[in-house]
Amino acid sequence: MKKNIALLLTAAIVASLTACGGSGSSGNDTNTATTETAAAETKGTDSSAGGLAVDDAFGNADTAEYKWKIAIDNNVGTNQYDAAVKFAEKLAELSDGNVYSEIYAGQQLGAGTEVLEGLGMGMQQVCIQSVGTLAPFCDYANIDALPFIFTDYDHFINVWSGDLGQEMKDYIGEQANFEILGYMYRGARITTATKKMEKLADFKGFKLRAPNIEVYLKTWERIGAIPTPLSISETFTAIQQGTVEGQENPITECVSNGFYDVCPYFIKTNHVYSLDTFVMDRTYFQSLPEDVQAMVVEAANYASDWKNGVMAEDEAALEEDCKAKGVEFIEFDDATRDEFMQAFDGFVDEVFPYLTEWVDKIKAADVQ
Repeated sequence: MKKNIALLLTAAIVASLTACGGSGSSGNDTNTATTETAAAETKGTDSSAGGLAVDDAFGNADTAEYKWKIAIDNNVGTNQYDAAVKFAEKLAELSDGNVYSEIYAGQQLGAGTEVLEGLGMGMQQVCIQSVGTLAPFCDYANIDALPFIFTDYDHFINVWSGDLGQEMKDYIGEQANFEILGYMYRGARITTATKKMEKLADFKGFKLRAPNIEVYLKTWERIGAIPTPLSISETFTAIQQGTVEGQENPITECVSNGFYDVCPYFIKTNHVYSLDTFVMDRTYFQSLPEDVQAMVVEAANYASDWKNGVMAEDEAALEEDCKAKGVEFIEFDDATRDEFMQAFDGFVDEVFPYLTEWVDKIKAADVQ
C-alpha cells in the first residue's frame, strides 16, 4: 500500500500537478506554504497516477475546477462504497459538475492513519473513516470506541445527529486539523472467532485482531483478551494461520472481508456503536469558497441519511446470509450482558478520565 502511495505522489510531481491539501493532519504548520499554493491553483490529481483503479467517477472531468479523490476502506458493493457514491453524486449535482470526484475502494490509497495523513499531503481530498481512527491525532476521538456507552441504534443516532455530536466532531476536528462531516452508523461491533465463546470468562486469553487504537486495545485487555494490532487487509490470513483467533467489527465489515470463511462463530457482543464520517484536511476545507464548503456539508449529510436508513435492514439480511453459510450467531442473555457491563464499570474514569463529561452527556441522551 505504501508503495502505491509513493508511486502516486511521484507521478503527481512528474506531471506537475498540484494536489489539494492542507497543513499536516497532525495540526502542525509545516505545509502551510504548500497549502496556500495548492488552494490558489488546480485542485486535484491525475486519475491515472500510480496505475490505481478508479471504481467510479462523478462530475465533469473536463471542466471541473475541483478534482478530488475519495479513499475508502471497503470494496465495491458495500454500504460504505454506496455511501461514497451518494456523496459524490450529490456533490456533482449541487456544483453542476464543478466538483469532479473519483472513488478509490479497497484501501488503494491507504488505510487508517496512512490515508488520513495523505489528506494533508494532497494524496486524496476526502476519505471515509471512523471517528475512532482519528485517535492518533486527537485523544478525544477515543470517544467513538468506548465500550457499552450506547444502548441501541436510536440512542446512537440521537447523539451523533444532534448538537452533542456536532460539538464532539468540531472539537476533535479542531485539535486534529480535520474537517469531520456526516454521521454514518457503521453498525454495532461484533466479535468473530474460530472458537465458541458464550460468557465473559471465555474471552480470557482470546487472541484477536484489533485496530491500533488505544481504547480498543485497553478494552480487550480489560477482560483478559490479547489484542493484536493488524491492518484489516492482513487479518483474514492471520486468522487462517492461527496468528489470531478472531477479530471484531460491524457485521458489514465482517462480511465484506469474508470472515465467515475463517470464523464459524459470530458473537453479538455489540460492545461499540461506531461512527463513520467523511473526513477532509481542515486547512484545505476552510480554504474552499463558502458555497463549496456548504455543498460538501450537504452532500455528507445526504449520504449519511441514506446510509443510516438502510443499515438496520442490511444488518439483518447479512446475518441471515452468514447463517446460510454455516455461521453460528451467539447472543448474550441478560446475565451475561450484566457481566460485561460490570467488568467495564469505572473503565472510563480510570483509563480515559478526560472523556467522562462526554460519556455522561451521551448516557443522559438515551432515548429509551
